[in-house]
Amino acid sequence: MDTYLKNHLLTHPVLQPQDAVKFCYQSAFGGGHLITDPLRAADYLARERASLTPSAAIPLTEPLGGGLVRLNLASSDAASLSNETILRIFAASAEHVLSREDNDARFSALLTMLETLTADHVAPFSAEALDAYLQNYRAQGCPMVSHTEEYRTAYAPSYRVIEEKYSPLLPLIGRIDTLLTKNQNRTTVIAIDGHAASGKTTCAAVLAELFDCSVFHMDDFFLPFEKRTEERLAEAGGNVDYERFYDEVLTPILAGKPVTYAAFDCSSGTLLPPLTTEPKPLVIIEGSYSHHPYFGDAYDLRAAIDITEDEQRARILKRNGERMLAMFVSRWIPMEHRYFEAYSIFEHADLVLGSTR
Repeated sequence: MDTYLKNHLLTHPVLQPQDAVKFCYQSAFGGGHLITDPLRAADYLARERASLTPSAAIPLTEPLGGGLVRLNLASSDAASLSNETILRIFAASAEHVLSREDNDARFSALLTMLETLTADHVAPFSAEALDAYLQNYRAQGCPMVSHTEEYRTAYAPSYRVIEEKYSPLLPLIGRIDTLLTKNQNRTTVIAIDGHAASGKTTCAAVLAELFDCSVFHMDDFFLPFEKRTEERLAEAGGNVDYERFYDEVLTPILAGKPVTYAAFDCSSGTLLPPLTTEPKPLVIIEGSYSHHPYFGDAYDLRAAIDITEDEQRARILKRNGERMLAMFVSRWIPMEHRYFEAYSIFEHADLVLGSTR
């Protein structure tokens, strides 16, 4: 828990005790407040961003620990994120963080760590200066504090505290914002492909929290038993019913019509009762084989998520157990690799997220 705090102390030589306490506070409590006036918050953010000059030297995010990061608004990588999306991310993060039960204990522990690190001469201020500040601060009830003028002058902080889960997805979220602005008169369709257990479903779920969208899963279109011929399974990507997916999902989406489809239930080998989804501004297709060339140019954006082999096996083991891990390693993962290689899925993706192999 002290790694991020220690790094912040070492990399900000103008840091004052109050700024260090603010770091600890944000690590425990996030932004420290909910958005009670959305219009005012939107206006403030718009004016703040308008005053900034984007810079490639500023990192998109800085870790706070506790599953939180600072999203730096002056980062050039933040430029494609809309104000509306930033506010949605901030609001969702604040609501979740403030509902946690261990924030007070975490904050107390961080202040203790700050005192220890300062006594070890890691901080750019003295232990005496910190002790004097903390005595007064604790006497006031440990309120949320602002940055000092020294810190503002040196580092010009302009950020929002958000959950770390959004960090790896911010490039994709920014691309979606751009596409939605461009495609205001039609549906935007993106597809998220990638390795098993790389986080495709989680990614789609996070996006669904932020955008008015429909999500379709390629897992619902596994090839039914009667179509699993030797010839079909020998085909790269042949173990998904891409014909049915194209007819039942992509065709009506591209026509701006409701989608009615039946998900395939692997346990029973049958189709479940049909579901109907009305048109949305954004459609997310997630799952391996979603970039199959059979679908042509149906997508506005192809994203792919990579993962290291060690992390992939660890996640599958945790999620599915040893027996299913063996099945993945012996059968499903090799089939995916054949598909990825046959159609150069990662090479042709518009955006690749995650760890590289």
